[in-house]
This record gives sequence, C-alpha cells and structure tokens, in this order.
Amino acid sequence: MDKSRIFEIQQASGAIFGPSAGREIVRSYGNSEVEHRTVRKTAGLIDQSHRGKLRLKGRDRTEFLHGMITNDIKKLAPGNGLYAVFTTDKAKMLADARVYCLPDALWLDLEPEVTGKIYKHLDKYTLASDVTIEDLTETQGLLSVYGPSSSEIITQLIAPASPPPKEYSTASVAPEGVSTLVVRNEITGEVGYDLYIPIDKLAVIWKRLIEVGRPHGLQPVGLDALNSLRIEAGIARYGLDMDESNFPMEAGLEARAISYTKGCYIGQETIARADAQGHMNKRLTGLEIEDESVPKKGQSIQARPETPGAEGRVVGNVTSGVKSPTSGKLIALGYLHRDFVKPGTEVFVAGQPARVVSLPFYTRSR
Repeated sequence: MDKSRIFEIQQASGAIFGPSAGREIVRSYGNSEVEHRTVRKTAGLIDQSHRGKLRLKGRDRTEFLHGMITNDIKKLAPGNGLYAVFTTDKAKMLADARVYCLPDALWLDLEPEVTGKIYKHLDKYTLASDVTIEDLTETQGLLSVYGPSSSEIITQLIAPASPPPKEYSTASVAPEGVSTLVVRNEITGEVGYDLYIPIDKLAVIWKRLIEVGRPHGLQPVGLDALNSLRIEAGIARYGLDMDESNFPMEAGLEARAISYTKGCYIGQETIARADAQGHMNKRLTGLEIEDESVPKKGQSIQARPETPGAEGRVVGNVTSGVKSPTSGKLIALGYLHRDFVKPGTEVFVAGQPARVVSLPFYTRSR
C-alpha cells in the first residue's frame, strides 16, 4: 500500500494510519476530538496528498470543460476558481470538483476514488479538441492549513505575496524556492488554504509550516477530524453523502455548483426541467439525534408514529454522522422525503428520537 512522502515525519509525530483509496493516510494523531478543536481555535495542518489532481491544457480547454460541468467557467479569470459537478446525461452525479483557472491551464481537485473515472470520462470526449489531460496525483502533494490562524501562517510562509482573498481563488508562489499553488478552501467552516506542492518537496514545506505555524497554535491533524469538521460545516462529501444515484439538487448544491444560465452541458436539460418543477422528491438535511451511538451511513430515518398518514414509515436515510466536538450533540447528514425536511420536524433515526435542523450545524462568528 502506498505511503505519503512524509510518512516517517508523520509517524514520529504520533500519527495513526488507515487505508483509503489504496493509500496509507493519517486518521489521527491520537485524539481526533482534540484535533477538531485545534482547527476551531487556532489551526491544523493536514496532508491530503491522496486527493486527485487533473490538469487540462490546450487551446480548447475552457470550451471543452465548460460543456462537461454544471458551473460556468467561461467567466473565470486566472487566479479564480469555482465548485462544480460532473453529471451523466440524466443529470446524476459522477463527481464533484474544485476547478481553478491558471494562466495556462485548468486544475481539477477531486475525491481520490473518482479521479480515474473522471480522467476516462473527459478523455472520451476530447476527440478533435486541442485539449490534453494530465493526472498529477502522484507528482503533486497537497498540504492544507485550516483554522482562524491560517491566514497569519500562510502570510508568513509566502511573504511578500498575499494569501488568496476568497474561496476558490489562487496564488502561485515559491516559499523556500518551491513552486506552490495556494488555494483558499473553507470546507471546515473556517478560513483555510490548500497548498499544491511537487511531491519531492512535500517535507520541505511541511517542516516550514510547522516552524512558522507553531507560534500561532498550528498542530498536525488527521482526516477523522477533517470529516467531523466538514459535517459540522454542512458540507456533503462525494462517495458518502452523494453518489451516482443522486441529482446535485438533492444534495443542496444549486447555489454552489450549478449555473442555470450557462447553456448546454451534459445533463443540462434534466437539471433545467427539475428547476422548472421547483422541487426534488428528497433533500439532504441536517439531523440532531437523541442517542448515545453515533449514527451510521445507511441507517433508516422514520416518521414519528403520530405523523398522520406516515406512522413509522421510512422517509429517508443517514449518509454521515458524528458526535460534534463543538456542540457535544450527535449530528448527521441524511436524505429525507420533501414532506419532512422543514427544520424542527421530529423523526426517528434507527429508532431513536431526532429532529431536522438547518445546515450548517456550525458557523463561525465573523
């Protein structure tokens, strides 16, 4: 099983590893709840080098990708980016992606499990277009700094350059002489930054980040904490909370991922019809659960026995759950029939009392 280029450094810091997409990744450094709170209070450093990275180059790259995703990239200038979804011709989700516009390329950040699928999907449509697709997953590492102190840390790392000012925006810099793409990422509900780095320089930047970040409370953090952070932030993850059985609108991605004015793309007609109808039959929602056991993916959600016409029937299912380190409550994401998505609606999760709440569960006071 593949290991990170900084495996030994992580191991020396107390990392606990686990498998993911054929790689050994850091689950935690001993206490994921403490790591979670570190990101909420100061900042956490996370190795996400296992994530997929595709780069599109060539004269037709913008026009080509524009016809493949749900959002409008023709408006992007270099240094900007957006969030989008790849869909089938029936508008079911193949993957979600962060898309970054660089002066000579378009960069895609993907869940590791879908990278090969999306590479093949794109390659199938290139035909006579002047587009080349490169898989950079093995050659580019990814280190992330998330938390209230992250801007100060990144500012010190890349000075005299400034960190990207808004989510999805980018900056090309060279800390310690290492060519680095810095991208703003707020997946945890906090300010944060992703740093894409040549894989053979990963240790150089990791050590420098620890050095400049230590006075700001920076600590290494594993992916278990990242998962609880993104659930609190109400962010759905492809492969857990959405997959090829879902429309992007069911996952609540309309505002973030879909342009209704951009014109033709794969799946556009179905999405336009659904928008005209005004609703989906089910919707990803937030749940607070009165129980001692963390809710698990696939657990059923039932209507309350006293619900007229729906006594005890299954009305949805859980996709992700965690005991929130911030609130101490059991929280979950899950799909519910449209008749049950109103905040305050009382339901059962695997037989335990629960209620529907608005997303996100956590929002930082600005």
